[in-house]
Amino acid sequence: MKKFIYPFYSEEIYKELIEHGIRYLYSFGDIRVGEVYVIGKGKTGIVALLDENRVIKIRRSDSPKESLEIEAKIQDLAYPIAPRVYSYGKNFIIMDYVKGRSLTKNENIDVIKKLLIKAKGLEDKRIEHKELSRPYKNVIVTENDVYIIDYDSASIKEKPKNVSSILSWFKRSDLAKLYLKGVPLDVILQLLEKSSS
Repeated sequence: MKKFIYPFYSEEIYKELIEHGIRYLYSFGDIRVGEVYVIGKGKTGIVALLDENRVIKIRRSDSPKESLEIEAKIQDLAYPIAPRVYSYGKNFIIMDYVKGRSLTKNENIDVIKKLLIKAKGLEDKRIEHKELSRPYKNVIVTENDVYIIDYDSASIKEKPKNVSSILSWFKRSDLAKLYLKGVPLDVILQLLEKSSS
């Protein structure tokens, strides 16, 4: 398991993982870190397979963040828009493993509508994701649903702007502007549906 502490070994991280009963992880995924493979790698952590249904985000030993606890609490608040959080500590978050694919610019209208509804759900919870201007990195599309992941940069805000960020990424700044002016999401979805047919 020490090989999953990246980019260099940290006794602090190792001890916390052991104290929480994490003794082994699977080398699995498309991204190589040292001698093992992982599902994801970012500026604050790596995501590794814990078991068939769960993954663990482990704080990088060179992370600019001192702790993953705020990220875990915001992700927990975001559930079920985000994967379920099972437990967390300063150096890890254990969560559901969502098997799916990355978002693309060519998504069908149903996926886009589901994503916009989820983004609005985050706004209703006062969560500003802050990374949805590049949603292909932070959205997993499954056979029946979409999930917004990676709450590393997220914060609680009075007026979050998740929906307009996604609309802008899909080159629908016209609808993003309407939404920001107060046009309800259901009207935006109807306009989107009409323009795609």
